[in-house]
Amino acid sequence: MPRLRRKHLPHRVTVTPFLGDGAEGDLWGAPIPDVPAYAEQKSRLKVDRRSTSATSGQEITSSTTVVLLPEHDLRPRTKVTVWKGTPRERTSEVIDSALGMYNHRTPNHVELYLE
Repeated sequence: MPRLRRKHLPHRVTVTPFLGDGAEGDLWGAPIPDVPAYAEQKSRLKVDRRSTSATSGQEITSSTTVVLLPEHDLRPRTKVTVWKGTPRERTSEVIDSALGMYNHRTPNHVELYLE
């Protein structure tokens, strides 16, 4: 039975979870460093799922896709830092995500589409 494991995810990202909106603005969790990931810089059209975004509900371009293990299913507006320590390092918000939970014979995963 195949299973997506840490060793299959060559990159490491830092995730700062979006907790919600508070009385004094946005609430963010503590950054989680060294999350195993596969990051790919590739443009795609995605529907913006961030409720407070000016482009909410519209198709916008996602420039990076990040694949994570299922336990890192993150909501839109979460901040993700990719390629840390390289000239391509950047922090972007999640605009949409997809949970790939199929069956016991496939590698389950989460795909995050970054701004």
